[in-house]
Amino acid sequence: MIRIMTILALCLLLTSGWAATLQAPETDTWKGTLDAGGAKLRLEIDITSDGEGGFSGQLRSLDQGNATLQLSDVELTREALNFSVSQIGARFSGTLSEDGTVAEGTFSQSGVTLPLTLARGDAAPPAAPPQPEGTLREAWVGKLQMGSFQPVMQFRIVTLEGGGTAAYFDSISEGRTGIPAQWSIEGDTLGFDVPGIRLTFRGALDEARDTADGVWSQAGRELPLTLEKQTTAYVEAHTWEKRPQRPVPPFPYSEEPVKFENAADGVTLAGTLTLPEGEGRHPAVILISGSGPQDRDESLMGHKPFLVLADYLTRRGIAVLRYDDRGTAESTGNYAAATVEDFARDASAAVDFLAAHPGVDPAWIGLAGHSEGGLVAPMVASRRDGVAFVVLLAATGVDGARVIESQSAAMRRAAGGEEAAIRVEQAVNRAVFDVVLESEPGSDFWPEVERAVEAVLETVPAAERESVAARVRTAVGAQRNIIQSDWFRFFLAYDPRPALRKVSCPVLAITGSKDLQVLPHLNLPQIEKALEQGGNPDFEVAELEGLNHLFQQAETGAIGEYIEIAETFNPAALERIGDWIAARASLPVVPD
Repeated sequence: MIRIMTILALCLLLTSGWAATLQAPETDTWKGTLDAGGAKLRLEIDITSDGEGGFSGQLRSLDQGNATLQLSDVELTREALNFSVSQIGARFSGTLSEDGTVAEGTFSQSGVTLPLTLARGDAAPPAAPPQPEGTLREAWVGKLQMGSFQPVMQFRIVTLEGGGTAAYFDSISEGRTGIPAQWSIEGDTLGFDVPGIRLTFRGALDEARDTADGVWSQAGRELPLTLEKQTTAYVEAHTWEKRPQRPVPPFPYSEEPVKFENAADGVTLAGTLTLPEGEGRHPAVILISGSGPQDRDESLMGHKPFLVLADYLTRRGIAVLRYDDRGTAESTGNYAAATVEDFARDASAAVDFLAAHPGVDPAWIGLAGHSEGGLVAPMVASRRDGVAFVVLLAATGVDGARVIESQSAAMRRAAGGEEAAIRVEQAVNRAVFDVVLESEPGSDFWPEVERAVEAVLETVPAAERESVAARVRTAVGAQRNIIQSDWFRFFLAYDPRPALRKVSCPVLAITGSKDLQVLPHLNLPQIEKALEQGGNPDFEVAELEGLNHLFQQAETGAIGEYIEIAETFNPAALERIGDWIAARASLPVVPD
């Protein structure tokens, strides 16, 4: 349940041609280059017409690992193209050429407005030139103080082959790197500027000149940041390639790239099916990811937990299907417009796909959902036949409003937050939730949100009100697109217990004792109670000591630890899951 944006995530979309007068192909590819203050990012967009005047599309940012995002609110006329990218709170407004092949406009996000031109096919602008090569001179690394989440930030200074230096900014915790920057040392002050994302840092150097205590400033927000000088880049020690649990071929099982259809929604899901060695049909499990647009490996902060889980289970004789969320990576659809109900239809389509696969036993297909995926799995199992078992990994047992309230308070307390500040935050949360739950789907209720927030701020003592109000308004405003989404309304109101009461197949529910996102003491008892009330004859509920939300062995459970921990998925947790499934599918249990 992490939705964090601290730098400009670059994305944009254009629709293809005129619905009424141009005979555009069903799918067109548009290309453009976004110049973010020197960071020239190549964009490639596939646009599909529905044949009735509507359009959908996906953007790939070629210089950001082919990161894929969906468009929304597309408006196309003869003269103009406008659309939003709700996942990152961005908006494009453009003017089309007379022949409809070029769109010139602006891309705006978090107060930053950049020019962008998109062109169709061969008319596309030239590709961005490569960044100059160089050797690392020094790296300045620090953790941004954002409460319980402390993302790792890095500024790299490189010596260029032809002389001189260049600087780059890396948001390590977001996996976004190589954004051109400017650097300076004036007296005892170290400075970095990243014009493309309106980011600045100014810090006072210590006597040894290897530490700088200063302030990070971006989009009107200032946060404390201490940078330490290193001779090697931080990212080298925290990439997926260096994680000790990364599966390395050759594998004792087969891998198949697969695609399957959710025909009801017109969505194609792309994924990977791993099949154990040996002839015949194998028991299988479908992995369902948590919130936010996730790829098939549930990649996050230098980890790929679903890849590690799939590798482990397949070695145990269990086939595993993992897939990209709709609208993410190679899957089609619109993630931003989806709710848990939509994700449940995707997972149900995965069950149908496996049931017809010659390498899978149709009588032994289970679901394993992590975090929000733990809402999806019981929803599917309670509504259809063909689900043999359910594994709930850090799943919620109460409505979404209570989940967020408990999560927020736990994270603030873990970060040493004062109780008075926590009470204000909780009051703001409840006020916003009330407005969302009372609003009509599709309505613009933001003025009501702002009035509700101001009413809470009026209760803050006058001496503190100004500073508290500035922080609260900034935090709420940054979440505007999420707050107004259908997903958020559904999540706040949805109670998983009725679905859990209807699940009759075996269930394993496990949560880490240091999970600060889905608190075990709040959620596990409610899951257990619901299964008991429903008369489920075979379920197991357990709190795993010392593990966090990602099932890593952790010190505090704070989000900022995720990238620091070398372990991707605790071996004891893997074994607990594998043994439980194996026992029900009559597979051999691995000896101690």
